[in-house]
Amino acid sequence: MRTASDVILRLTSDPARCGLVMDFDGVLAPIVDDPSASALLPGAEDVLATLAEHLGVVGLLSGRPVSFLRERLSLNSVVLMGSYGVETWTDDGIHVLPAVAAFSDAVAEAEAELRRLFDSPAVPGIHVESKGLAVAVHWRRAADRAVAQRLVEAATTEIASRTGLRREPGKLVEELRPPVEEDKGTGLLRAIAAAGVDVVAYAGDDRGDLPAFAAVLASGGEALVVKGDDIAPEVAAVDGVQFDGPQAFLDWMKELAAQLER
Repeated sequence: MRTASDVILRLTSDPARCGLVMDFDGVLAPIVDDPSASALLPGAEDVLATLAEHLGVVGLLSGRPVSFLRERLSLNSVVLMGSYGVETWTDDGIHVLPAVAAFSDAVAEAEAELRRLFDSPAVPGIHVESKGLAVAVHWRRAADRAVAQRLVEAATTEIASRTGLRREPGKLVEELRPPVEEDKGTGLLRAIAAAGVDVVAYAGDDRGDLPAFAAVLASGGEALVVKGDDIAPEVAAVDGVQFDGPQAFLDWMKELAAQLER
């Protein structure tokens, strides 16, 4: 069984040909009830800056909009990929894959309908989140999560059928996003190709990370699973090194940074 130390040894053997890509929520930032309040753990930005000085690529690959990532991390040395990798922060602005941009009207229609249904005191604890190229509905704050889940699943199923958007489940959340064959796996492979690196480790914590885990393992890289209290069984079963939450993962990154600086 591989260990966290094994991955450090591999990434420090030829740093310029290696990389580290990771999710944001649940990996670098603890999961919080209010998605807009999500923030990097103290010290994470400094560690990312150090890693980016030595590795061939350091990147964030999140389901959040890339503008959200940029607001929380302004390091130009870290690659920022949002909306599951279909948008990237560049010097010239945000680049969006054309096939995804074509569904912007459908996403806007879905968000408007979800807000009509759930932005009301009649359904407390259900929160609609605009994600730019997608829309999410959270029920983490609902008093009765089982009832909230049934309401959200029924609504997103109907809206997906009507708009052509794709339903994607997560931790106490449902997303509607464009039905294109793009996910964190294809986004990760683009990042690897653009950086021209040989070995990459990917860190994630949720179902949306499964395609990235599959892609990184298929490419000969390393899967880093950051566990939370409500980790999905299929994520816990990923063949990779496991960490007990974001703080444990940050501690590992600090050790990696220290080894790279020696």
